[in-house]
Amino acid sequence: MSTGAATCSAGATLPPQRRALRLPDRFDLAPVDDRNFSACERVGQAIDAVVAGWLASRGYDRLFVTLATPDFAMGLSALVRSLRTVSDVPILVLTQGDFVPDVEADDVAFLEVPPLVRLGHAFPADAQHLAVTLSKLWVFSLTRPARVAFIDADCLVLQPIDDLFDGEGFAAVPDLFINYKTPAFNAGVFAFTPSAEISRGLFQRLPELSVGDGDQGILNAFFPNWRQLPQGLNFLRAHALVRAQAQDQAIRIVHYTPSKPWVPAPVSPRDPVLAPLDDLWTERLTPVEHVALVRDWRARLATAEANIASWMGPDTARFLQDDMDFADGRKRRRRERRLKYGLVALVVLQAVQASFIAWMLLHQTNALK
Repeated sequence: MSTGAATCSAGATLPPQRRALRLPDRFDLAPVDDRNFSACERVGQAIDAVVAGWLASRGYDRLFVTLATPDFAMGLSALVRSLRTVSDVPILVLTQGDFVPDVEADDVAFLEVPPLVRLGHAFPADAQHLAVTLSKLWVFSLTRPARVAFIDADCLVLQPIDDLFDGEGFAAVPDLFINYKTPAFNAGVFAFTPSAEISRGLFQRLPELSVGDGDQGILNAFFPNWRQLPQGLNFLRAHALVRAQAQDQAIRIVHYTPSKPWVPAPVSPRDPVLAPLDDLWTERLTPVEHVALVRDWRARLATAEANIASWMGPDTARFLQDDMDFADGRKRRRRERRLKYGLVALVVLQAVQASFIAWMLLHQTNALK
């Protein structure tokens, strides 16, 4: 398989500063079972060759990588824009399906990869996103760069982070909320030194590793001896609830998990407390993206209202209104009773005060006699 221009072709609709990479035509991009080592190895080698050709053409041996899906389109735009303000290291965006991100930045390449899946495994309804995260593991197909740093598409870079490429081995940031038996890291940001040994070893072990926690559980099991990075390189949005560092200068990457700033529905009632962190993300949007965000929120709200109206029906709505009227009547009667009792208490208090004053005057008069 050839590399360079033979495997890297610019899409006709993409601006010059972006590059659309393609795997050889013999790969149909159908889902790959992570327990099929031979299939994983074939796809991995193709990914490695395609990326190596592009990276060599740019004259770099280091690489930022992320994974993007349509649900993370706005997050990806903010991530790439923020990353480009602090680093000129090339960025590789792994995509799936026909999704072509609308990102304007230099030295950014997009490569569609097949979904990496665990056939037969059903993720819980509230954890469907974990199925997508398995495709992050394609980053370990890379064997030729000197150093690779992976950053989730729901992150925002605030300060320079090129020191992620320093050192050797696998490095990540501890996760304060993971309930594992041993100290664990969050897989939203990590760096590693690529090698054929790591690539082959990981894909060989996948069949025996649990996918219950998505890529995070797999990587914590595969890299038990990881090197700890400063907390500020992966500051989880949820950490702001327990750490007074939302404005700390040590924070260099904000990781918006579990809530996403482009999704209007909060994950917990305390989410509004974290609005300043969300504002940092919103400030990175362009005017066009602002309009798109508002349009999306309005569409979500309209859909929610329609679903509620459909679920309730006219009879249910009338009954609920009757209940609300009844509840309002009870509230009104309670207020009237409280006002009545308050007035009675005020009259009694005034009577007591008058009696006390009269007693004091009588006492003083007797004392003068």
